[in-house]
Amino acid sequence: MPTPSQAACGLLALGVAANLVTRGAVTTGVVGLYEVVATLSLVLAWVSLVRAAPQRPWAWRWVLAGFSAWVAGDAVWTTENNVLGLEVFPAVSDIFYLLGYVCLAVGTLMLARTRGAGRDRTAVLDAAIVAAGVAVPTWVFLVAPAAVDSGLTLGGKLVASAYPLLDLFLLAVLARLLATPGARTGSYRALVWALLTTWGADAAWNAGTVLSGPGFQAPWTDALWLASYVLVAVSTCHPSMLLVTEPAPRQRARVTRGRMVALAVASTLPAATLVADGWADDDVAWEATAVGAVVLSLLVLARMGGLLEQVQVQAVQLSALARVDGLTGVPNRRTWDHELSRACAVARDTGEPLAVSLLDLDRFKRYNDQHGHQAGDRLLREAATAWTAELEAHGGFLARYGGEEFAVLLPGTDSATACRLVDDLRWVTPGSQSFSAGVAVWDPATDPDAAVGAADTALYEAKRLGRDRVVAASAGGPSPELPTWAEDTRVVLQPIVGAPDGRLVGHEASARFAHDADVRRVLRRAHEEGYGDLLEAHLLRRAVAVPGRPEDSELFVHLSTAAACSARFWDAVPADLAGLVVELVEDLPPAAQPRLPVGSLSRDEALATLRGRGAVLAVDDLGAGRGDIGLLLEVRPAVVKVDRAVVVGCAGDPVRLQLLELVVRLADTAGARVCAEGVDSAADLQALRGAGVHLVQGPHVGRPAPGWTVVPQRTGPAASPATSAATSPASSPASSPASSPATSPA
Repeated sequence: MPTPSQAACGLLALGVAANLVTRGAVTTGVVGLYEVVATLSLVLAWVSLVRAAPQRPWAWRWVLAGFSAWVAGDAVWTTENNVLGLEVFPAVSDIFYLLGYVCLAVGTLMLARTRGAGRDRTAVLDAAIVAAGVAVPTWVFLVAPAAVDSGLTLGGKLVASAYPLLDLFLLAVLARLLATPGARTGSYRALVWALLTTWGADAAWNAGTVLSGPGFQAPWTDALWLASYVLVAVSTCHPSMLLVTEPAPRQRARVTRGRMVALAVASTLPAATLVADGWADDDVAWEATAVGAVVLSLLVLARMGGLLEQVQVQAVQLSALARVDGLTGVPNRRTWDHELSRACAVARDTGEPLAVSLLDLDRFKRYNDQHGHQAGDRLLREAATAWTAELEAHGGFLARYGGEEFAVLLPGTDSATACRLVDDLRWVTPGSQSFSAGVAVWDPATDPDAAVGAADTALYEAKRLGRDRVVAASAGGPSPELPTWAEDTRVVLQPIVGAPDGRLVGHEASARFAHDADVRRVLRRAHEEGYGDLLEAHLLRRAVAVPGRPEDSELFVHLSTAAACSARFWDAVPADLAGLVVELVEDLPPAAQPRLPVGSLSRDEALATLRGRGAVLAVDDLGAGRGDIGLLLEVRPAVVKVDRAVVVGCAGDPVRLQLLELVVRLADTAGARVCAEGVDSAADLQALRGAGVHLVQGPHVGRPAPGWTVVPQRTGPAASPATSAATSPASSPASSPASSPATSPA
């Protein structure tokens, strides 16, 4: 059994084919078939509407009532002309036709308003522009001639004028429907095509009447009218019919290409009408054309005003979004920079103090790990809201500086008052969460960034002292001190020898802390608490200061790139680093990565400073996941140290040996030396020599010891392992080959 949609398509094919085959000949059989197809289409449409029972049925009812009135008008017209032989105008059938226009226009307007959930100014203006453009040729070529036709009675003139005017009204509400946002379902498209087909057939018939006279007939116009009946049946039978009357979500209408074309064509119609009217007749209806052009210009101006207003609103919104942090709703870093400059200018003019503070939520990463990122985001929002409310009462300004860090401006506030106000924020911080803060007062003789830098350094001091506190920058700038346990640090030295001949080349310095055997953990914590760069500088000074260093012996020390970029590090290390091989490491975990204070060096500047002070650069732990190939390309080191994970067992592993040979070839090309770490057997040492490795270190060569190493001056494969001048390897308290380097932050 066919579905309602299939039945409707069959009716369309039957009616259109019959109409085209007879080429529009007005015979009783053809007229009867036309009316049968039209009637069945409307019956099918009404039945589908009743069965679907949409929540908002009245728009559909008005639309179907309009098409039903036209079908009734066709039946009455057939009776008048083919049965009664009446040829009068206006006739009874005209009442049905005109009533059908009204019902159809009302139903279409209800659909547009329902889908648009109210009044859509943009859609109304676009529909008005289209209607105004079409109104000019409608008046000039259809309404005005009917009004002055002496062959028509007054009633005939009114009815003849009503047809094109109602067509114009139908076009206006159809344009409104098309301009209204909403779901473009199959039912919606079939309904729109039914309305467009109806209006197109009317427009074609009117144009034919103007060009060929009142007796114009064309089979394809009847086919279009019939197609409109079947299309409305298809629309109501479609499963998506219920969605046509559903309100669309609130959204701005998109200016599509089709919409622009329709508006452009409508805007040119008055000019085209003037040309056509002047070409056909010397008596040009300039009054109607002028009025239409003026109305159209005003509508276009209103439409442009709406677009400009929309652009201005969006510009304001974008400007606000660009200045506000999306998560917390407080001003962002860009706004902070602007407000800082403005506040400094005001402070300079008034002579009043200006306090700057940086706040950092303590151990925020740990909070995220324990409670989840959504809880972390909520903490940031609630803290920002609470702090803003508290600071605004004192004329303060809060901005999100980055991550879990916030910046505060306190105009007209000295250091002591600013510290008290910032400290009071701890009482309103949500979730019993603590924070650390640094406070500085801006010196008008310096740039605004100087105050931020001083507050930033004071913030690191607050972290070093244990967090959950506010620290004020001193007049000369805070100078954080190292913890007391740093003075108990010992330095042990492990020899590095030439692989071919066993000749002593240098030593690698490593640190030993009395309070914690895990060196990497100590350094990681130091960076988290803000003094990692100072601790690494302290360890470097300790290594350089070990007395009795052999002549021409290189000293290998480790340095994190984070410390190398710190200005405080360079203030604390010797100016002359000649004889040092600095092994760069980048294995700080995300939690320990410090945010560098204002005035810090870039990585390129740090590398240039190392070279400028006489140090030789090396990359450590290649093959352990921390020595990155990208770091090799960026640093271009003079020494590449291969991790013991690759070295140990290379004598019996061809893959490891081939990897080492590849590294050696790459180093030779770049003019660098390769040092193999962790050598613990004679077999591995022999394999490394065969691979062309330049330097070796490890338990087989010499273990870490408190003093410098003395190596017998022997060459070749029989060269003996090194021995310490201070203690033997067996008695060394730090004999682990995996011991951490002095300044490695891993």
